[in-house]
Amino acid sequence: MATGLIVHLEIADGRRDEFAALARAHGERSVRLEEGNCLSFEVFVPAENAQEVILVEKYVDDAALQAHWDSAHMAAYMAQTGSMIVGRTRYLCSV
Repeated sequence: MATGLIVHLEIADGRRDEFAALARAHGERSVRLEEGNCLSFEVFVPAENAQEVILVEKYVDDAALQAHWDSAHMAAYMAQTGSMIVGRTRYLCSV
């Protein structure tokens, strides 16, 4: 069974578009660098909320998700975007 991760993020005022662009690049990089482990990484930007971004990620299993969290490119992404995130709710799911 695959592992899913849904992350609802609240982004600092005026930073959502910048964050979304960085998150999309991170998602593309994750799928490429973690081929076979990171199966998909989508970034959703709701029209009705100017501060929300939703990430929907799918990994082959829990170990693949942990490897993603432990990766150098994840650390670089968090260093780049961490100050933009003012709230986060994570949902770990079975897919």
